[in-house]
Amino acid sequence: MNQTKIPIIQLIFIAITNIGLSVHVLLIPPLIQTAGRDAWLSIFIALVITLLWSWLLLTLHRKTNGMNIIKWIDKYISKSMSMAIYIFISFFSTVTAAVTLRETITWTSISFLPETPKFLLVVILILACWYTSTTNISSLASLNVFILIFIVAFGIFVSIANTPEKDISLLQPFLENGIQPVLNGTLYQLSGMGEVIFFILLQHKVSKPYQFKHFVYISIILTGLTLGPLIGSIIEFGPIEAGRQRFPAYEQWGLVAIGDFIEHLDFLSLYQWLSGAFIRISTHLFIIRELNLKKKHTSKWLFIPVLVISCLALLPINDSIYIHFLHFYYFPSTCILIFIFSFVLYLLVVIKPFRKQEKNYV
Repeated sequence: MNQTKIPIIQLIFIAITNIGLSVHVLLIPPLIQTAGRDAWLSIFIALVITLLWSWLLLTLHRKTNGMNIIKWIDKYISKSMSMAIYIFISFFSTVTAAVTLRETITWTSISFLPETPKFLLVVILILACWYTSTTNISSLASLNVFILIFIVAFGIFVSIANTPEKDISLLQPFLENGIQPVLNGTLYQLSGMGEVIFFILLQHKVSKPYQFKHFVYISIILTGLTLGPLIGSIIEFGPIEAGRQRFPAYEQWGLVAIGDFIEHLDFLSLYQWLSGAFIRISTHLFIIRELNLKKKHTSKWLFIPVLVISCLALLPINDSIYIHFLHFYYFPSTCILIFIFSFVLYLLVVIKPFRKQEKNYV
């Protein structure tokens, strides 16, 4: 078994790219459509909840001594429970990767490659992710750092370049529809922030124990990654028009211009999105492989989730129906499942000492 470990800062960088694609791109449409111009308030409420929840994750990390979470459950609880937890994680990672792949292929087809068969795009991207997921965590982290540098640089560039197009007054009036839409929008942001739980899933791959400040860092960074394109979409297009757009974060690239002669720089967003999707899907496949206690032939066994991800991404579903599924079923259920899952893990960790005492007493 590969014992390669990485510094915590590199895991944070992976989280920025991995979870960042969700909060920076995928969650922006439902947030604006649900909370309107007040969607930014939902993000801050979600930040507070995430920081409070992070104490639970930190407790999990400390009580399990940073072990592979599946191996810990297998050792201290039962093999059947560890298998059930692993199946859930594999299912969640597979569906998450499938949604990411489908959104990426849909956007690429609409924006840049309308004549290219989606099947071909899926095959190319999923094979690259499959190969990357079979390497060690150090290789994935090193590749991610290189990719992330340019993702961040392009993001800063589009934000600065669109400054003349921004009208900050479009953020007012505050709470024009009351607090309820803001609270509803919080659910969507939490579905993205909840993915911070992947710190627990990969805790055995870091060289030093987590501290609460690490959860604070990633929570604040992810909050900033959401605020940027969210507020940018509202103050550049207005809350109504931004809510109608399929990919508001991408539409901001259409406004970029340098002087009177340089325009159409939206091809840079192709690098951002494809790179983010590549790392995100690779990371979820890596989690599926890494948490499998039966390491023999694991890389070949990944063919099953890879095939499922590809099939789900290519399902012939009307885009309107698919968007409805994402907004009203996928994102809300993702939020609920992640938090329930974390509390189940917490209960298992708390119950473990009592079970051990019972065995000793007998």
